[in-house]
Amino acid sequence: MSLIEGFTRQETLALTGTTSNRLQYLERANLIIPERVGSAQKPTVLYTWEQILEIRAIKNLRQQASLQTVKKIIEFLDKSGFDDTLRDKQIVVIDEEAFWVRTDWADFHEQMPKALKVASKKKKDLGQYVLIVIPPLIDIVNEVWEAAKNSANIINFPSFEARAKASASKRTKTAS
Repeated sequence: MSLIEGFTRQETLALTGTTSNRLQYLERANLIIPERVGSAQKPTVLYTWEQILEIRAIKNLRQQASLQTVKKIIEFLDKSGFDDTLRDKQIVVIDEEAFWVRTDWADFHEQMPKALKVASKKKKDLGQYVLIVIPPLIDIVNEVWEAAKNSANIINFPSFEARAKASASKRTKTAS
């Protein structure tokens, strides 16, 4: 990956809305491994477009589930032979139990069913509708683009736009 293709650590922080400590933890946990280029003493840390989306998806999921649960989801997907990325999956979390809702029709997200909480170990929020979902991939992409537009002091938007579009066109070519 060349510098033009990747996003620096500062850009990644701005685009994902996460903290430096969280990025370090994600790397230590082997969930997101950035590339390091340049000198061994002070390398430039680069993240791919896919990693930006994955960090954003993890951040969204973390609003309702522990990082341990996120790791368990990724481990299950990996061990079961599925793609272990979260950025393009609909995950429902209820009381630290996670369910992957595999959709086969285009309008499912608009007609999402609701689950009524009728029992809980903590006996908290009984009678509440509960449905926690990782946003569709397009929502995550839009969040990152919005973060880029709002981070003019950190992100050079024309450069970001070129790198993000280059990543998308590469992905489209390899899928064909």
